[in-house]
Amino acid sequence: MVVVLRWQQGPSVYAIAIPLLPEGAHGHEELPPGLSTGLPITSLPEWVEEVALWLMEELDTGLVRRATRTRIGDLTFLTTSGGAADVLPQGYYVSTLYIGPHGGKGEHLADVGLDLSIARRILDGGRLLTWLHAYVNNSRGEPFVGHVVVARSPADPAGNGTQSARLEVLEVVPGTPDTVAAALAYHAVRDAIESGAETVSSTLDDPALKKVGFRRHGSGYLSLSWRDVQIPDLRR
Repeated sequence: MVVVLRWQQGPSVYAIAIPLLPEGAHGHEELPPGLSTGLPITSLPEWVEEVALWLMEELDTGLVRRATRTRIGDLTFLTTSGGAADVLPQGYYVSTLYIGPHGGKGEHLADVGLDLSIARRILDGGRLLTWLHAYVNNSRGEPFVGHVVVARSPADPAGNGTQSARLEVLEVVPGTPDTVAAALAYHAVRDAIESGAETVSSTLDDPALKKVGFRRHGSGYLSLSWRDVQIPDLRR
C-alpha cells in the first residue's frame, strides 16, 4: 500500500510504502503485526488504525525531515529503512526562536555576541519567514551558540508564480562545531519549503550552505530548489 500526502504548504508530493503482509508471508490468512504497537492484529480495520497511529507519530516527530528520499516520477518516497538520518548534531539542539506577546527579539542571542541587526530589520519589516536558534542540549538549554534567518522574497520576476525565500543570516559563536551551522541551514531551508517556498537563495559565503545543496550561479548568489535539498552529514 502506498500512502500519498502533502506536508504543510510544501510543493512536494510524498509517498510512503507500507507492506500489506508480514515479512516472509506468502498467503493471505495472516495480517502483519500492528505498525504502531507491534501487537498481533485480528482485523483489517484494526490494522488500518495502527497504520494511522504510526503515520501520525512519525510525521509529528519529523519524518519528512529525517527520512531518506527517493524520487519516482512526481512522487518523493520517504523511508527510514537502514536508519533515518540524524538531523541534529550531537550535543546541540535547533528550534524556532519564539517571538510573540511574551517573547523577546533575540536578546539572548545578543548576550553571546551574535549580530541581530539584519534579523531585527527583517522582523520589523514584516518579511520574517523563520528565525531559528541553536543551543547546547542540556538541562538548561544553554548556552546559545547560533542562529539563522530566512526572509520572504517577492514572486519570481519572470512571472511564473514560483515562490522564493532568501536565507539572510547564518551565524554561530566562534568555536562552535561546523555541524551546528549545517543543521541550522538545513532546518531553516525545510521551514521555508514547508511554508510554500520552491526556491531558497542566499548571498552568504558559508560552507554549511553547500552541505545542504546550495549551488553558486553565474551572478554570484547561491540557490537551492525544493527538489535538491540534502540532509547534511552531522556525525562530525
